[in-house]
Amino acid sequence: MNGAKEVMTFKSGKFVFHYPKVDDLETLLAQVRLLNEMVNDIPLLPQWASQIDTEIMYSSIASTARIEGNPITEQGVKQIAQQEDTPEYSQKHKRETQNLLIAYKDFVEELGKTAWRRQVKQFPPLDEEIIKNIHEIVTFGISHESNIPGQYRNGEVHVGDKAHGGVYRPPRILDDIKTLMKEFISWINGEELQTQPIIRAALAHYYLGVIHPFWDGNGRTARILEGLMLETSGIRYLSKELSNYYYLHVDDYYNAFSESINTKNSTPFVGFVLKASVASFLAIKEKINFRIKILVLKDYYQELQQQKKITRRQHDLLSLLLDKSSDITFTANDMLTKHPFSLVYRDTSQRAAQNDLKKLLNNHCLAMLENKVYRLNLDVLNG
Repeated sequence: MNGAKEVMTFKSGKFVFHYPKVDDLETLLAQVRLLNEMVNDIPLLPQWASQIDTEIMYSSIASTARIEGNPITEQGVKQIAQQEDTPEYSQKHKRETQNLLIAYKDFVEELGKTAWRRQVKQFPPLDEEIIKNIHEIVTFGISHESNIPGQYRNGEVHVGDKAHGGVYRPPRILDDIKTLMKEFISWINGEELQTQPIIRAALAHYYLGVIHPFWDGNGRTARILEGLMLETSGIRYLSKELSNYYYLHVDDYYNAFSESINTKNSTPFVGFVLKASVASFLAIKEKINFRIKILVLKDYYQELQQQKKITRRQHDLLSLLLDKSSDITFTANDMLTKHPFSLVYRDTSQRAAQNDLKKLLNNHCLAMLENKVYRLNLDVLNG
């Protein structure tokens, strides 16, 4: 990628759209391509794919909201999605979360599924209406002194702070914003980016943040736009997982923005997104491998029972632990008195429970921690 696109505005002077220096990013790009292929090649049952999508969506919504100061947790997002009562959150924070759920489920996922069904081989063109629609969804019903959902601002805003590279003043008048958004759409849809979906999505994220066309919700809109562009390009899971990395490395996220703005070079921000993509693909791969491990363990427990190495009750305990929470810890007393263990052991003596624990330890199906606390041994098949 070479060159840049210069745009002269009325009040804000010259604005430049820069391609990143791809030669500086080749190692990261190669890692991203390899990991994307690796994740796509892992056999995955449809119900697992759906579960993973939902889990990542909940955590991603919590992360993108928390970047903007919303204290919502992943569990809180799940409760709101299931229309449960969440009195610990303000109406504004709940409204923001509901809006993000709509944006991901009804916008990103649905357009992504359409692209997958049609086996899209090149990226669908981006237009201003898509960006405005995302913003309208994200900020709907949220009170703000100036923001109107889906409409560009006309006035000055300050972005950033001294702790993250300084304060940036985006173009401030409506005519300049309209000009830049039109030129941005033309540039991001150009042939130069047609073979680089992640770079294209990262640049859309970055330049929407730099133009900052709305009074409020620019960050959420940019991250959802990035996700939409990845999803419709056939890159699954990453579209949502990235926000988790951004939140966990939020200082680096802001600093990458500031460095690119201050140097008038998009490479630092695109490099950060590629680094985030590598880490996110590894996290996705771990989630998928975990589900495969669970399925293999279920078969293994069944085999142990058939070979009479464990009893039916011992098999039921192991299956219960896999189904409920594979990282749960418990004591022998918990088996007799606490749910869900009591489903299996309510009519069982303490001695029988102890015998089961001993047998399962001998078969390496359980591991014992300190103070006679037990958990599943998920690595029993690793030798």
